[in-house]
Amino acid sequence: MSTKPGADVAHEKRAANEALYDHLWAGLPLYPHSDWPIWESLSLEVESGRCLELGAGVLPRIPVAGGFFVDLSHGALRKLLNHGGHSVRASSRLPFCDGAFRAICAFEVLEHIPDDDEVISELSRVLAPGGALLMSVPVNPALYTGFDAACEHIRRYDAVDLCARLAARGLHIERWSTQRNNFGKFSGWLSGGLLRLSLRMPRLMFWMKRSAVKNQLVRYFTWRTDDVAESHRDGGFIGIFRRR
Repeated sequence: MSTKPGADVAHEKRAANEALYDHLWAGLPLYPHSDWPIWESLSLEVESGRCLELGAGVLPRIPVAGGFFVDLSHGALRKLLNHGGHSVRASSRLPFCDGAFRAICAFEVLEHIPDDDEVISELSRVLAPGGALLMSVPVNPALYTGFDAACEHIRRYDAVDLCARLAARGLHIERWSTQRNNFGKFSGWLSGGLLRLSLRMPRLMFWMKRSAVKNQLVRYFTWRTDDVAESHRDGGFIGIFRRR
């Protein structure tokens, strides 16, 4: 039985992920950046210079007007552009010069990207010395379920390994927090099935996403500096990294 080359499989996964989120962002409003709990910490970084956000969709954490946004969704990029953002469609290589930004955000992005190593290198390249990278990813590979698959997550990270990879490129963890992002095998399978069903039922899909965003908006972060492996209990990792 023949199998497709890895490049073809990666292309199919990226196309599926793009179609899913392009449809989703087209039907949701642009959420205000200042409503997010992370804004209190992020605002200190934003004041110091230009900001970039990867994969924001219609959920930007940085101010849209004057901000730079990289995404694959045409619908999201149009909305951001219409509100004064600088919108660029790109996947891995970033069309910016070295050290162009003082702050970069990448929330729930890396787990969707086949070649995340190239993206990590690019984030380090375009972040100015002393600048901050704020990011979040699902963690603990043992927690990968049907829900992750339905969300087109290629992986869940080992938090310790991820921080080591970032540090090797000059991005050092400064503080971190956690958020619940896990399911049991059965609940993950059930939630994943419901998500796939919602793709055929737009009203259900938009209701699910609005509910998820509503829950995220009322979360509060307790910043920590201890062992990042502790984030594996909840399955979600949020980190602030500093470029040296």
